[in-house]
Amino acid sequence: MLILTIVIAGRPKILQYNETNWLYEYGLETHRYKITFTNVKSHDTIVEQQKRAERLSLVQFFDNNQRRLFIEICRQFQNENPDFYFDEDKKFHSTILGFDVIDSKFYKMITDKIKLFLEQNDAEMSIRFDVVRLGTKYESDNTLNPIKGTSNGTIIAFGDTIHNKRFTDFGNNLVYFLLNGKDSNSILGRKFRRRFPTVWCTMGYYVRDFKIKSNLESLFKKHVNLEGAFFQMPCGELELGKSCFKDLRDWNLIKRFRIGP
Repeated sequence: MLILTIVIAGRPKILQYNETNWLYEYGLETHRYKITFTNVKSHDTIVEQQKRAERLSLVQFFDNNQRRLFIEICRQFQNENPDFYFDEDKKFHSTILGFDVIDSKFYKMITDKIKLFLEQNDAEMSIRFDVVRLGTKYESDNTLNPIKGTSNGTIIAFGDTIHNKRFTDFGNNLVYFLLNGKDSNSILGRKFRRRFPTVWCTMGYYVRDFKIKSNLESLFKKHVNLEGAFFQMPCGELELGKSCFKDLRDWNLIKRFRIGP
C-alpha cells in the first residue's frame, strides 16, 4: 500500500511518497525510492499542453460516473488554489501504452498486432487508484532522475504496481509482443516501453509556481488510501487512437478493443 507521509516540523512543508520507477534506461526492471515535494514548478507542464506532432496511444477512458469522482476532487483543489486548472470535459484516462512519433503508414500494422495479442491473451483486468498526489518533475528528457523536492505541477490519481499487476503486466507483455519482429522492432526502437511502470490519470495542473504550505498538505492528506470500492475501475474496453495533444482533446479513434469476459 502506498503511504503518504506528512512532515510537519519547519517550513517549507513536505509531501513525501514512495515511488516505483524503471531501474534502467532499457528493460522492465523496476525499483522503489522515496520522493519529497516542497515546491511546484509547472512551466514545463504548461508547455506540454501545446499542440505537438501526432502520436498513437492505447488508453482506458473512464465513463461519466468515474469522471465525476475526478471532477469532484479537482474542484476541491481549485477551491483551495484558483491557480489549479482542470477541464470538466477532459477525457480522463489511463494510458496503457504511448508511442513516440512514427510514420502513419505503420498504424495498421500496430493495430493488427494489438488485435492479435488480445486474441491470444486473457485481458481481464481493472485499475485501482491508491492516492491523489502531485506529479514528479524529472530532469530534462530523463524520467529516471527526479528533481529533488520539486513537483511538475500536475495532480494525478496514482496506482502502484502492487494493486495493478494485471494492468501493468498486460502493458509490459504487449511491449514484448510488439517488439517481436524485425519490422516492428526497427519502427518502435529498442527503448520502447510504457513511460512509467505504474498507473496514473492526470487530473489537472497548476499554472503558477509556489511553495507547498500546510493547507495544501491537509487537502492531500484527505486523499490518501482511496476507498477501493470507488477507485477500483474495471477495464472493459480499450481504445487505440491518435492525438496531437497530451490530454487527448482531439482524440481520433482508430480501433476499439473489447476485453474481459
